[in-house]
Amino acid sequence: MAKRGESKVQKSISAPKVRGISRKGDVFTPKSKPGPHNKHTSVPLSYALRMIIGVSANLKETKKILSEGNAKVNGIVRKRIEFPVGIFDVVEVVALKSKYRIILDAKGRIVAKKIDTKGGNFKVSKIVGKRVVKGGKIMVMTNDGFNIPLGKDAVNVEDSVKISLPERKIEEVYSMGKGSSAFIVGGVHTGKTVKIEGVMPGSIKRHTLVELIDKEGKFQTVIDNVFVVGKAKSEIEALS
Repeated sequence: MAKRGESKVQKSISAPKVRGISRKGDVFTPKSKPGPHNKHTSVPLSYALRMIIGVSANLKETKKILSEGNAKVNGIVRKRIEFPVGIFDVVEVVALKSKYRIILDAKGRIVAKKIDTKGGNFKVSKIVGKRVVKGGKIMVMTNDGFNIPLGKDAVNVEDSVKISLPERKIEEVYSMGKGSSAFIVGGVHTGKTVKIEGVMPGSIKRHTLVELIDKEGKFQTVIDNVFVVGKAKSEIEALS
């Protein structure tokens, strides 16, 4: 009989590095299904609850939490164990009245940072596309699957938006420009919160570069590695 579709299992040895799991531990690990994040930049909700946040000891307990509606992602109850959770998503464990923001550590692994109630009322998303819709309004598409109308405000791809949860309304726009605060999501500086010094336009042969500064000095990286998270001050809680 012919094979139908992709494999329904994920081996640990080929799992995305954002999970940071031991390649020589368990043979299999939960697999993400299609959703707002791709499998290379996210982990399944069941994996986040059990292995990252640590509110369950095994898959049976995790399924019970999900089936009872005790897990929310960005303010919406999610019950699929394979639902993908990615950077800056807010995961809430309703029964414990606790909220966590998903971020990256210095090695590019997904970790959870516990936040207060106020911090869990929003998330920051990166604009990856935009188009003009009826009435001359701008519709922006974000890295986490949101399609949100913005009105007629000027906005560019690579900028970021602060989105209220669970309403999904844009509260503020953070431009990719000098003085803005940014979080590094790729390269040797992953996990750092930095200030943008300037943006150097690219060409056919060269990527657009961003000049950044932190307490250790100045450095440059490609624009794909830079995620704007605030104006003068970061809106995202960094790892302590």
